[in-house]
Amino acid sequence: MRASAGKYTPASAAFLLSHWLDALAKTGSPRFPVDVISIAKGVGQQLGWKDEIVEVVADDIPNFEGGLLCIEPGRWAVIYNKTISSEGRIRFTLAHELGHFLLHLGTQDSFECSEEALLQTGSLEQQIETEADAFASQLLMPLPQLRAMTDGKQVDFEVLSRASSLFGVSLTSVCLRWIRATTESAVLVLSRDGFIDWAVSSDLARKNGAFFKYRQQVIELPSSSMAADPGIASCKAGNVIPLNTWFEHAHHEAGGREMKIACDNYGYTLTLLSLSPTDKVWPPWDWERTAAIRGNQPATK
Repeated sequence: MRASAGKYTPASAAFLLSHWLDALAKTGSPRFPVDVISIAKGVGQQLGWKDEIVEVVADDIPNFEGGLLCIEPGRWAVIYNKTISSEGRIRFTLAHELGHFLLHLGTQDSFECSEEALLQTGSLEQQIETEADAFASQLLMPLPQLRAMTDGKQVDFEVLSRASSLFGVSLTSVCLRWIRATTESAVLVLSRDGFIDWAVSSDLARKNGAFFKYRQQVIELPSSSMAADPGIASCKAGNVIPLNTWFEHAHHEAGGREMKIACDNYGYTLTLLSLSPTDKVWPPWDWERTAAIRGNQPATK
């Protein structure tokens, strides 16, 4: 069940606004990056709603990225943390709050958004934050344009950095958008101080066993990986590596590509792993069991 009470889903709301922006682009208006502030201040009237966003301001709001607040009946303000230095993060935060306005109006009088909310697994707060994030991603980085920049190319941090510049969002945001939409086998890893903070696998990579259970255990970066090498700050195009560097059960002859960017300003490292679509890295027992389940055959013990 969706958390939102309105008529829009994240996808339908983003599609509606993208349709408007596409039409404006034909008249000469810049299509990207999306001018979220202008959209936010006009969307209520454009939709014929009684509610509207009347202010977008930067303020000192410790422990929060941003918020959507009702300042009087029918009048709302978007606030974002003025200590955010990245324009890409500001744009995503503003789009996230716009998502709350379009998706969750009528459910509460204020939305104060922080990373902690996304960690409250299964909670209503997590659901609405996830929906607002999904809306922001789809509005700022529409798949048709992202695919035009990535399909048919060997995707690496160079390609994704160009998409980041076009859309005016952070590299991390565009990487997450791509990894969740691609049909390739790939894994995105964010690490801090030599340990995996989080990791997201594409659908094909997950089906092939290439994922990390970082919520269940502390996972140290493989010692022979580029990610763990402090002497390599950046390798955007990537190097070919033995796949068992990261996945111990991979075939000893299987190879992959590892790309790396150290984001020193934020204290983390981004790693992108590209795998062959046919390489499976399940532990032997798990792979036997998975194959048996799919074939409705008993697994051997």
